[in-house]
Amino acid sequence: MKFTRFQRLLVLSLVLFLLLNSPGVESAASLSGWSPFFQDRLAHATEAHTQRPFPFLHRPYYGYQTIMQRTISFMDHDKPWYANDGKFVRFDGFTWNDSVFDCTSGLSCYDGHNGYDMNLRFESVLSAAPGRVLRAGWYNPLDHNSSFGLWVAIDHGNGFVTSYGHLSSILVASGEQVGTQWPLGTSGTTGDSTGPHLHMSVYYLSNWRATDPFGWRGRFHDPNIVPDNYIWVNAPATRYVVPYLGGSHAYPGAILVDDGGAVWSATGSWHRSAFRTDVHGGLHWAYTSPDTTTATSTWHATIPVSGYYEVGVYVDDTHATSSWVPYTVYSAYPGNPRLLAAHTIRLDESHIGYFGGPFGTVSTGTQWLSLGTYYFRRGMTGRVVLSNATGESGVQVAADAVEFVPVAG
Repeated sequence: MKFTRFQRLLVLSLVLFLLLNSPGVESAASLSGWSPFFQDRLAHATEAHTQRPFPFLHRPYYGYQTIMQRTISFMDHDKPWYANDGKFVRFDGFTWNDSVFDCTSGLSCYDGHNGYDMNLRFESVLSAAPGRVLRAGWYNPLDHNSSFGLWVAIDHGNGFVTSYGHLSSILVASGEQVGTQWPLGTSGTTGDSTGPHLHMSVYYLSNWRATDPFGWRGRFHDPNIVPDNYIWVNAPATRYVVPYLGGSHAYPGAILVDDGGAVWSATGSWHRSAFRTDVHGGLHWAYTSPDTTTATSTWHATIPVSGYYEVGVYVDDTHATSSWVPYTVYSAYPGNPRLLAAHTIRLDESHIGYFGGPFGTVSTGTQWLSLGTYYFRRGMTGRVVLSNATGESGVQVAADAVEFVPVAG
């Protein structure tokens, strides 16, 4: 078997060499007129000769739980492009021919699934490795209940791309450079999702074919059409852990700034609303603007001790219906605390609370969402500014409470 496979690879290599060195053929790109089948096989043959990649991926979340401990859905090695053929093959060769459409959580899941689902419920999502942000926004701007919803994709410069789907907020923008385990956003349930979680996929950049970061351990030939290699860094725990802000209650010991108080200010036209789920029983809301800012909400907090703080915003299930809300956090630079830093985060409020999802009505409850971790110096006034310039018409933004939570270490 090994000799037969070697013969096939040798023939493919010879064909590739002759093609690339024949008159009139300058590169593989010039084969665009050839059949898609031949192009795909040529790409596969080329990838088969690439060096085995070194492990480079870290956990895309804070804490010390392993990927296996957080995984609820595995990648399907049998046609991992959501092909519903009634067969699911896990990385260790275990195969399911039934219950692959509704899945068995933690064992199989999703016929044709092209990545890993992890049980992150409105938690911070981190970059698995350094690289350049390729995508940051809605996967389908015309349908927020399709595919990955709010997502981020990163080119790691080594032929691989990682993607992070179903997010509720995004902290980065296309073109930005990120480091290992830098915050990208917060997990959520946007797109084609049944509930809050993180979907992470790894692709070959050349053709966006999904590969399994756990490689292939089965006792038969890997059915995936591209090579699968183990590319997780050994014991890739994060160096520190930030407070988890998810849920409906303010974090213990947080600096809480509510709307309507002396340390809250607003411009433009805002309306007052009172409901039992609002912090202290009330909030302010405004209509969105499709272009320029016509209303802002600003929360001010006096910082008692210099250091890093996790900043969170409370999203209620009333009046918060925008899908692209800009929040700007004004903080200090750690190297020069006298300089002011500004960072804008985009948050989707429409998939929090009660809303219509692709599989029916979803209820997440009210949520505190992280806007990221920032450095503030003692005595300065930390600020968070919400703008109604979302690019939408006919929907609303809600201003309730913001919290500043000290990060230990």
